[in-house]
Amino acid sequence: MKHEGLIVGLLVVAVVLSAAGLVLGVARSARQLRVVAATGTAQKSFVPDTAHLDLGVQTDAPEVQKAQQENLTTMNDVLAALKAAGVKSEDIQTSSFYVNQDFDYSSGQSKPTGWRVSNTVTVRVKPDLVSAVIDAGSKAGANIFNSISFDMSNREELKAGLMKDAVANARAKALGTLEGTTHTLGDIVSIAADWSGPSVVYAGAEGFGASSAGSIPMEAGTSILSVSVSVSFELD
Repeated sequence: MKHEGLIVGLLVVAVVLSAAGLVLGVARSARQLRVVAATGTAQKSFVPDTAHLDLGVQTDAPEVQKAQQENLTTMNDVLAALKAAGVKSEDIQTSSFYVNQDFDYSSGQSKPTGWRVSNTVTVRVKPDLVSAVIDAGSKAGANIFNSISFDMSNREELKAGLMKDAVANARAKALGTLEGTTHTLGDIVSIAADWSGPSVVYAGAEGFGASSAGSIPMEAGTSILSVSVSVSFELD
């Protein structure tokens, strides 16, 4: 009987210790992660080596078939003119195509007046060809000139380097806040990036079409690509 009592006593102790271990485990898992946050920035100026133009043709006609046929004919002339100006076929991509019916609401009722067809393409060229491409497209019948943007062909490589520099800048700032303490920075808990640049030039009401005075001057200039990162580091 004494042995049985001893066994029961040991079992009770084991259960108590096991329960204590569970409580400690829960307490440890519930420990909140301590973090320190900082914002880092990085930027780089560059001379663009690539330009993207968005241009096209819009036609209006009483019948949809006529509007489509006229648009197709003019668009083919525009594409031929772009290629003659030095644009490669692989650097021309359709960006939009719309067929819409027009209505007149002046009488208080919707009255069909015809059809409108719009076809636009995005053209990639060297910056020094922008003016020539705009002139060629305009003379061939293009009447939609939406925007021009200047960029670098190795943009992703630039972004990777800037991201690395921005995170390093954030880490340096976070370490600065820990001066005089015994804490150190651990792993990155979260990171968010906000990019800006390069700029996009949008056409006005009259577009970028060729003027009577000659070619419209377009200068790529110098652009800036920048990033701001918000980084949270684990605090050790």
